[in-house]
Amino acid sequence: MTRFTARAVVAVVTSVLLASCTGGTTTSTPPQAASEADVVAWLDQVCGAVGGTTKAMSGEPSIDLSDPAKLKAGLSEWLGGQVSAADRSVNDLKALENGPHPRSKELAGAAENDVTQFKALLTDTRSKIDSSGDATAVVTAFSELMTKAAAFENTGADMRKRLGDSGMGEAAEKAAKCRELDASASSRPTS
Repeated sequence: MTRFTARAVVAVVTSVLLASCTGGTTTSTPPQAASEADVVAWLDQVCGAVGGTTKAMSGEPSIDLSDPAKLKAGLSEWLGGQVSAADRSVNDLKALENGPHPRSKELAGAAENDVTQFKALLTDTRSKIDSSGDATAVVTAFSELMTKAAAFENTGADMRKRLGDSGMGEAAEKAAKCRELDASASSRPTS
């Protein structure tokens, strides 16, 4: 059960962050000239920043179901690593806001916002686990993470549409790190 739960979190995070890599909201930024190669390279960096979090989430937490203290410590440590990875992704995305596309700031900002929201969910779960008094509370907190993380997954289709609407759909398909995120999302477990 624990192995499935961790994999399911990875699947949800990959979906959320892949969507974030390519999403944003509409603004009235005037167009600027940028070569497709510049946009592809920039998207590769954005997806790479997001990919740092998804790679961290792919690791399994070190848990021992027979010992509540070890279960708690293992999940807390694992979540701490995920929070650190999300921090790095947010910082990397902030540095990418001034990209070559007229909508670079809004798209990097949307990805940054989504990673920040997911980081808050991870931080909250870690806090609940750290303050829990027994194994049941630990499992409940982790289950809540799964439930809340699943709600983020539904944003992927809208984000992909925004990428296409922004004129960067083809560029994202050419960016190697965006394709890696696509592959991660399509290979996630289904049950």
